[in-house]
Amino acid sequence: MAFDAKILRVLIASPGDVGDERNVIPEIINEWNAINSVISKVVLMPVKWETHSAPLMGDRPQAIINKQLVKDCDVLVGIFWTRVGTNTGVAISGTAEEIEQFVEMRKPVMLYFSQSPIEPDKIDVTQFTTLKNFKEKMRLLGLTESYSGIPDFRQKFSRQLSINIGNLVNTAVEEAATPTAKKTTKVPPSKTTRAKEKKVDQTKIEATTINPINVPKEKLTSDIVDAYLIKAVQSVANPNGWARIAAVGQYLHTYTPIDYRDYNFPKLQAFLKSRKLFEFKDEKSHPILKIILK
Repeated sequence: MAFDAKILRVLIASPGDVGDERNVIPEIINEWNAINSVISKVVLMPVKWETHSAPLMGDRPQAIINKQLVKDCDVLVGIFWTRVGTNTGVAISGTAEEIEQFVEMRKPVMLYFSQSPIEPDKIDVTQFTTLKNFKEKMRLLGLTESYSGIPDFRQKFSRQLSINIGNLVNTAVEEAATPTAKKTTKVPPSKTTRAKEKKVDQTKIEATTINPINVPKEKLTSDIVDAYLIKAVQSVANPNGWARIAAVGQYLHTYTPIDYRDYNFPKLQAFLKSRKLFEFKDEKSHPILKIILK
């Protein structure tokens, strides 16, 4: 019997070394649909670039995929093993760019990292190092999952998919019910009320300007500062090891208690040079740096 249902698109994002996982995910989604779709009135649709994108000229390949798939999907499942993928010119890989877009749109992202063994001579060291830095960056943004093989992945993803879809559906139901429950007759605010509201709004604006990072009360030692700087460069560096200073500064401001202005340096570049941990060069008038290997 036919029934009305809401379609949620699940984007499967990964490099090319996790083909087995990419085949398992649609199977688990179909199992979820068979058990839950009639009761929940929700149907999950697995989406892959190889089945849901079409050839088109006029833009970067990944930008076209973003327009055709990413912007309309509701949940992203990302899987990594030893590779991160090919640089897109905007992000370290197409998969990373898709994840970053989902995070920016505040849509659910489920990230999985395989711990399956691999022969050492089959590892691309550059890819593996970039992936390691990307993994550390993602851990700062939320909760990630690891798995030891396909059976472990199947068990974990099946359970966690049900949790996240359940939360997503419940949130949608609550948001849909809220406007009806709170409908009241609007009365124009008085001058006194408007003045109070303006004062409250100004307080909110001032509160949003506070740095979101809690700076520790104890004084940071030189070694701790250097550790933060090295991690920042590793996290934003390109596969060749070089990192843009602007990206390093943004990372420091967002994820660490380090603010170079606290050290009386007018420019971040001067601050970084003072640590004597990095080498510098100019690339198209933009200074970049990388860690000096000792």
